[in-house]
Amino acid sequence: MVQLFMKTRFFRVRFGVALLLGALISNGSASAQDAAETLLLPEVVVTGSRFARPIKEVLADVTVIDRQQIEESGATTVLQLLEAQPGLQVNFSDNKTGNVYIRGAESRMTGLLIDGVRMGGQDGVFRIGGGVPWETIPLSDIDRIEIVRGPSSVSYGSDAMAGAVQIVTRKGEAGVHPFVTMGFGSYNTQTLTAGVRGAQGSWDYAIHAGATRSDGFNTRPDVSHSPDTESSKNSESGLSLGYQLDQANRLELKASQSRSQARFVDAYGLTYPTDATANTSMSALAFAWESRWNDTFSTSTKVTRSHSDYVDDDANSNYTTVLNGLSLDGKWKALGGTVSGYLERKTDNLNSIADNWGNTYIDANRSNNSQGLGYGTQWGAHEWQVNLRNDNDSVFGASNVGAVSYAYQIAPAWRASTSAGNSFRAPTLEQLYGVYGNASLAPERGHSLDASLAFSKAGQEFKLVVYRNAFDNLISSGSDYYYYNVARASVEGATLSGSKRFTGFRLHGSLDQINPRYEAGTYAGNYLTMRARQGVNVGVETTLGEWTLGADVRDVGQTYDDAANTASKINPAYTVLNLRAQTEVAKDWTWSLRINNATDQSYKQSYTGATYSPGCNFFTTLQWAPK
Repeated sequence: MVQLFMKTRFFRVRFGVALLLGALISNGSASAQDAAETLLLPEVVVTGSRFARPIKEVLADVTVIDRQQIEESGATTVLQLLEAQPGLQVNFSDNKTGNVYIRGAESRMTGLLIDGVRMGGQDGVFRIGGGVPWETIPLSDIDRIEIVRGPSSVSYGSDAMAGAVQIVTRKGEAGVHPFVTMGFGSYNTQTLTAGVRGAQGSWDYAIHAGATRSDGFNTRPDVSHSPDTESSKNSESGLSLGYQLDQANRLELKASQSRSQARFVDAYGLTYPTDATANTSMSALAFAWESRWNDTFSTSTKVTRSHSDYVDDDANSNYTTVLNGLSLDGKWKALGGTVSGYLERKTDNLNSIADNWGNTYIDANRSNNSQGLGYGTQWGAHEWQVNLRNDNDSVFGASNVGAVSYAYQIAPAWRASTSAGNSFRAPTLEQLYGVYGNASLAPERGHSLDASLAFSKAGQEFKLVVYRNAFDNLISSGSDYYYYNVARASVEGATLSGSKRFTGFRLHGSLDQINPRYEAGTYAGNYLTMRARQGVNVGVETTLGEWTLGADVRDVGQTYDDAANTASKINPAYTVLNLRAQTEVAKDWTWSLRINNATDQSYKQSYTGATYSPGCNFFTTLQWAPK
């Protein structure tokens, strides 16, 4: 695998840049190093293992983006945050449909949870094969985003075959904390969000609502269409309500909803040259009871429900997906470590109407019962984690997956780790029973192996991860759109990432190199579609007086738009520079500015159309939040 990476010119150049960057950081002044040593990094709690744990105890490849990082980034969408993370790629198959790829796996293999609620849609029109409507997720109420790379089926089942993204929304805190955020930007983009968080006695609460509108830009300048820009409207709302029964028991209710209405150019559609409209809505509801029965045993009981709806007026399509869940988790400190287990029941429901594209009426459902068991322990410098899971699907029957992880603390600042696991993804109800469905589809299967070396010291971090993922029974569709299983595909890759603080600056970056290929079938040896084989992210932040300033560069390699790797359907590599600034303009008032694509680069992420890039654009916000 190492030879595979080193033989490419791109990797040699990027790796050389990374080494030079690392050398420059490491050779900072002694005083800067001493200052960095005094920094105390906050202990972040993650839920990658279903139970909250300090991040230093998690063996999986995890990244946490906290609220401060979200605000300082100036980002206006979740996708803008995710595309800058190591091991992740983001692209748009058109102006409204975003896709998130973890370690080169299919976007549909990336699971999303909002406050522990399983999210996803099965529209079968613009998100072929199902997946998450990432572009609909609002940022304003997010407390933190947790990214788990690597097969997570052993924790979250079918949806998290390649990894998981968990979004945790904000909850109340002592006192009363209102806020109002106003924003304006290019293309007459306007946003307004308001809410309040607080706590009184045993109760805590958070509530917010917001709306955004934009005139949009021309996503298809190569064709004549009306109107010539694609506008959008979005709305959101959220509620968090918690009650502390006593020191050991807490009840919590969380609900969120978002809606999106976006115009798009369907050059091959029924209304062309008049633009069509896509309407997407998504909601999440969770009720949880957290209990700590004694110093060694705790439980979590959760009831969840998510709703995803897609409607477009071009084909008169209407797809509704409802995912329900009931789970009981337990954690017990025993046997020289921690024993965890859970019981879970999930149901999927899909309803759609017959539309003008020939899609047929669907009213289908299925259920899944699962149970999982895990054990983790530490012996001196050695750490182990073993997890097993059994699923019993009403359509496919039983499925078993497992994962094992090991870490060795080489020195106080150095840790080496390795993990292996398998995973699965059951076909969606649309893939089984839709007009292009195939009731004989087999679940997709995954096998993963990775190894990493990490360095972490106050003010500086470094990590190298090498991995290989293999996928059997990969589900694909041909020119006739009918679904079928492909024999095998694989992704080999390496991710180098790091950050360091010195002399008032924070420098961070990542380098990804992957080899995503079909291993069998008609396209054996070809690259998987929409996956860039190389990617570089570099960013720097500094504080000047009351100002926080930052710049980020994202370099993305070329991608193929079709499995045949047709030369005319190559999306060329591109580089984008983003700038940001934030300052407190008055007591309780914060102003921020983000300039996207500052050099006005023209690029595209799909071969249809001359370009999908919005060009240089800005967005500025003013927030009132009394402290």
